Amino acid sequence: MLTKTFSHIEGITPSFEKLLGDYGIQQWDDFMAQLHLFSEVSKAKLEKIINSLTASKEALAKNDFHYFKNALKPKEHWRLSKMGKIAYVDIETTGLSRWSDEITLIGIFDGSVSHIYVNGKNLQDARDKLNEFDIVVTFNGKQFDMPFIEEYFSHKYDIVHLDLRYMLKEFGLQGGLKRIETQLGINRGSDLAGVDGFEAVRLWNQYKRGNQGALQKLLRYNEQDIVNLKTLLEYYLEKKQSYF
Repeated sequence: MLTKTFSHIEGITPSFEKLLGDYGIQQWDDFMAQLHLFSEVSKAKLEKIINSLTASKEALAKNDFHYFKNALKPKEHWRLSKMGKIAYVDIETTGLSRWSDEITLIGIFDGSVSHIYVNGKNLQDARDKLNEFDIVVTFNGKQFDMPFIEEYFSHKYDIVHLDLRYMLKEFGLQGGLKRIETQLGINRGSDLAGVDGFEAVRLWNQYKRGNQGALQKLLRYNEQDIVNLKTLLEYYLEKKQSYF
């Protein structure tokens, strides 16, 4: 995916990148193999492009995630999803204000194992767990989850953030997470049917009054959220790759 973008290459403007596409140049090696097409480009500009491409190829060979994190524009950060370590993140809270409400759960799915941290038990452990990752994937997390987490822990994460709420709009998928899951045929099962953010607050309150079953249901709900984020990212990547 990385080798099929020139957006970060020094000397290549959006209009020049479009011209490359018109010439059938889809990836870095195509450009290097067809330098003869650019005889009208100044020697200085061509040298700048070649040097930037060479630096990118060297960075890719070293799997230098941070090079591309800094070089690519945020809208192109999805291209890093096969390169960095991903955390699929979702939180539950007592309300919508990160200043007056509390986080009740933080769910982190690493692609294989779910780690769910509970207020009053091990919630603080999530702070350091998130530092293990290069990328966080959320749904509406730029507006809600990550600002809430950073306020709660008084800690700013220097991390690539892929927010599927905005990314999926590219393919006509809009609305809440559950609605999009339904559109894509993702079934949560009857046990979690009807559970949403408001019900999550009610389940937490029931747990605080001693109902352990309510906590278990809330944990299952949160885990389904984070596991399904992986499915949605895979859908997005498959759709993007179909254009290449």
